[in-house]
Amino acid sequence: MVVVDVALLAGCWLLGVVLAEGWRPQITPILSAVRSSYRLRLAAALAGFFGLPVLAFALWSFARVSNEVRDDRDLLIRQTLKDAAGAAGALSFERPAAVPAAVAELSTQLDADLWLYRDGVLAGTSTPVLGELGLVDPFLPPPAFERLALEDELELAADGTTAGRPIRIGYRVVVAGPPETQAILAAPQLLDDQAVRQQQENLALTLLCAAGAGLIAAIYLAGLAARGLARPVAALREAAVAVGRGTPPPAFSPGAPREFEPVMTAFERMATDVRTSQAALEDAQRRIAQVLANVATGVIAVDGGLRVTLANARAAELVGGALERGTNLREAGAGEWTAVWNAVAEFLARGASEILEREFAIGGRQIRVQIAPLGPEPAGCVVALDDATALTRAARVLAWGEMARQVAHEIKNPLTPIRLGIQHLQRAYRKADFDNTLRDTAGRILAEINRLDAIARAFSRFGSPAEEALPLEPVDLHAVAREVVQLYSLGGAASATRFELAGEAGPPVEARRDEVKEVLVNLLENARNAGARHVVVRVSAGGRQVAVEDDGRGIPSDLLPRVFEPAFSTTSSGSGLGLAIAKRLVDSWGGTITLTSTLGAGTTVTITLVAASRRPQSDAAH
Repeated sequence: MVVVDVALLAGCWLLGVVLAEGWRPQITPILSAVRSSYRLRLAAALAGFFGLPVLAFALWSFARVSNEVRDDRDLLIRQTLKDAAGAAGALSFERPAAVPAAVAELSTQLDADLWLYRDGVLAGTSTPVLGELGLVDPFLPPPAFERLALEDELELAADGTTAGRPIRIGYRVVVAGPPETQAILAAPQLLDDQAVRQQQENLALTLLCAAGAGLIAAIYLAGLAARGLARPVAALREAAVAVGRGTPPPAFSPGAPREFEPVMTAFERMATDVRTSQAALEDAQRRIAQVLANVATGVIAVDGGLRVTLANARAAELVGGALERGTNLREAGAGEWTAVWNAVAEFLARGASEILEREFAIGGRQIRVQIAPLGPEPAGCVVALDDATALTRAARVLAWGEMARQVAHEIKNPLTPIRLGIQHLQRAYRKADFDNTLRDTAGRILAEINRLDAIARAFSRFGSPAEEALPLEPVDLHAVAREVVQLYSLGGAASATRFELAGEAGPPVEARRDEVKEVLVNLLENARNAGARHVVVRVSAGGRQVAVEDDGRGIPSDLLPRVFEPAFSTTSSGSGLGLAIAKRLVDSWGGTITLTSTLGAGTTVTITLVAASRRPQSDAAH
């Protein structure tokens, strides 16, 4: 009945699962829940704690009952056979016809079933009907025959079956002699009679009740233990949720298991640290917000999709529009800020890890832009905007003042030899060799005048505004370089410097041919003035890059940052405007110029330009 009840409960549970899952029960999640449930695992452990001893006790009890029944049957069999052997002397076993009657009479006297075997063959039984039905073995089992007839044992007991039921059979020799005259009496006893079965059923029921009670106790105790552990865990969870929301966590109720006290103490300490860190973070955020609100630099933080995550008031003022959180930068500042936002998008697309600095002319103002990544692998960047209009103007004023001082100094230098030359002519006028003196002095004066003219032209070129420059045109960089190298190679063996052209021609670049030639002449002249013996003009990068490499004196590393400054020169004879003019011209073409040098090993100046094919036809025509 208990098994039937368990089966019915299992069927009801399975039916509920089928109905809940739409006739497709998901056993895997159920098994996963069973494996992950602490209560079920504890119940299983306690059930095993109760069930395994009960099972072991049941096996031991059944084995003990079986042994006791076998011992009782053996004792009864031995006593029966002993009594039968004592009474067999008064009975006649000599005549075969009288054997069944003698066995029946002896069975009646002893009130026990008896079988008699002569020469290993059944000679008579107390219940002839069993023999007729074939329920009695007609032959003595060979092991018993060997031991009793051949090995001269008098008595033994063995297991057997009759009518499919286990029996215990005892054998005893009642008439000794050769096997053909020997008489062996057998007494069978059932091992599973009604009394034994009743005893086994009572034992099984008792053990089943004990196992059921143990299982119920295991489930109940598991529930108690699980609830005892669940309460402090739930309290910890509620406290963690409160800390996550930023609210004070509830106090832990007393009575928690002692094992949870270190955990709760550590959690309280952690919550205190979190509150302290959160207060410090909020304070830092307030300070940062206050600084950003009052700083003169516009600050905009954007994510990878150019959406604003942070912007101060100065940035909105410079852009001229609202920069709310989530606003796309491409929608801010109308069209005049498009170049800036394109630079930000290109910076994010490249995944650059270094700060990018650019300047843009927007609405008559000079806006200086700095773009810095957010972290080692940027998912966004910070854009700093500065209105450098006044600063640029002040820098220009200072630069022009320095330029004027330098030009005045350069102009004053030729005046002295001119003055001395005129005075020399005045003194030599009355001498006989006046013609030679006039020719030499005039040559020196013309050279100084040419020098003044070069200084004036260089100063004029550096100071000319970019708006007055001619439009860009496609220029064959290799052809211009070849022309300049051929010009400087005309000196032949008389020249101390050897000039060489390397590289191959490529597509045209955007520039102005005369200005490119002027820049290359200036660079070759600088190389020759630096004492170079070998100068290589190398065209590379598909015709977009030209480099002037020399083996001259080189430039000290501490002076390299100033090589493109106006009025800076490493020689006493230069005006200091050559590289400044070259940089200004290259910038006006949209290219870049860089210089690397090693003291005593030489200098390399590299110019990189934009391919003419990248410019739309309308712009090129303009």
